[in-house]
Amino acid sequence: MPVACYGSVARDIHDQDDAELEATGYQREMPRQYSMMSLLALAYALICTWNGFGSALGTGLRTASTAGSIFMLLPAAGFIGVVSLGMAELTSAYPVASGQFYWVYALSPPEWAPFASYMTGVISVIGLWLGGASTYNFISGMTLSIAQFIHSDYEIEAWHKYLVYVAVVWLSAGINIFGSRALPSFNKFIFSFSLATFIISVAAMLAGSYPNYRPARWVFTDVTDSTGWGGNGVSLIFCFINALYGFLGTDAGVHMTEEIPNPSVNGPKVILYPVLIGLMTVVPFACTCMFVIKDMDAILHAPSGLPLIQVYYQATQSSTTTVLLMVAFTVCFFACGVANMTGASRQIWSAARDECFPLSEYWKKINPTYQMPLNAVLVQAVFNTAYGLIFLGSQVAFSLMVSASIIFLVGSYVIPQAILTFRNRERLLPPRAFDLGRWGYIVNMMSTVWTLFLCIACCIPTELPVTKSNMNYNSVVALSLLALAYAGWIYSRKGVFKGPKIDTQLLYNARVKALQATDEQIDERTYLIQHNSAYVDF
Repeated sequence: MPVACYGSVARDIHDQDDAELEATGYQREMPRQYSMMSLLALAYALICTWNGFGSALGTGLRTASTAGSIFMLLPAAGFIGVVSLGMAELTSAYPVASGQFYWVYALSPPEWAPFASYMTGVISVIGLWLGGASTYNFISGMTLSIAQFIHSDYEIEAWHKYLVYVAVVWLSAGINIFGSRALPSFNKFIFSFSLATFIISVAAMLAGSYPNYRPARWVFTDVTDSTGWGGNGVSLIFCFINALYGFLGTDAGVHMTEEIPNPSVNGPKVILYPVLIGLMTVVPFACTCMFVIKDMDAILHAPSGLPLIQVYYQATQSSTTTVLLMVAFTVCFFACGVANMTGASRQIWSAARDECFPLSEYWKKINPTYQMPLNAVLVQAVFNTAYGLIFLGSQVAFSLMVSASIIFLVGSYVIPQAILTFRNRERLLPPRAFDLGRWGYIVNMMSTVWTLFLCIACCIPTELPVTKSNMNYNSVVALSLLALAYAGWIYSRKGVFKGPKIDTQLLYNARVKALQATDEQIDERTYLIQHNSAYVDF
């Protein structure tokens, strides 16, 4: 296609994307600076499943040993895959940054729509913030564990961890603010860096341990339970929840849809592809870790509290190699923290446009210099800083509260799908590029039922006998946070929050026009998406 045509075609694409956004009730405020590849890289950085598995390795080994840690990855991927299919269809139908919050409003009966939408928006933000806290917690732990591995006489104190935690939070915020224009390139670099780190880590462990590997029979059959529940399957449920942690965050693509071209087509891709990439990387990494374990007791009782560092060392027998691998691993995990703040800030900003939250007039502002929601980033950084003070009181309490992020995140993914299960899908959903068709009801029903099971499972005590110190307080935490959210509705948003202004007919017409694009236009769109520089210049 001649270069002279780029500008007019790019403008046509912009006009079509902006027309669809206008039909959903909004004017474009953010630059469409992400290509599908750079947004896919961001979504991958956020879930980066093999990193999530490595950070929570000890929990999996304690609950169901090697076999449970490996095989529970498959149902975890299946669960998130099904839930993400439903999200991908909704993204294609309503490609707006507010995601779950918006979908619930559009799909709910009018009398319930404002309240249901408000609660979903709050639940989503809580899940993202708590998920971010868990990520920054792991990063600070990894950083100090590396220091302790190098200097064995170093004692990690709670306040040390808190200071590193705060530094990580604000460094993530700084990159999101001052490096906002460079984030697409940063994420593409991290995508390549993470895959390279994965390959090098697997190769180094296998080469360092050759030929002294654990027997395959032990790796793939041992399900020793150290929780006290015994061999009744409960430990496998815990292992499933632990494996699920590495797949969370597939809604990142949802909250960035207003910053990519052709979001109704590309949005579903950046939701689904990271799950597939995550599964393809985490299974080889998990199997490698199990085959190279020499001393399970040393893994479970690692002095630093981070088993992965012992796995690397037992495999390579080299302190230098272990440190280098851990530093690279920590860099990948830090990118997850940056991506979390990027996605969460878009969720806060986009919902605040409709006055969803108290003080929405501040959270919905776009900074003209950095062209990003500056206040939304800052409020998350302040929250995470204050939340981290729980370190100084109880690390156990912090971890228990953070684990509630699974309930809130997955819950927000599924609420709109649960609504679709009981309402007329074909009447409620506009024409869309990604259409589940007759499978839609099945996907939405499975997502709803499995999530109800997950919420119950997340509240089961993880050890027997149950004591004050090992009691699972997730149910208390979740209900308390929901009560606070409800109080916010009663005393602040009720009567104020009316929901987004959707022009159903305009959206329908815009979508039909987009789906009836000629083959030549589709080829031109594809070319420009792949060559992002030609697209974002306008």
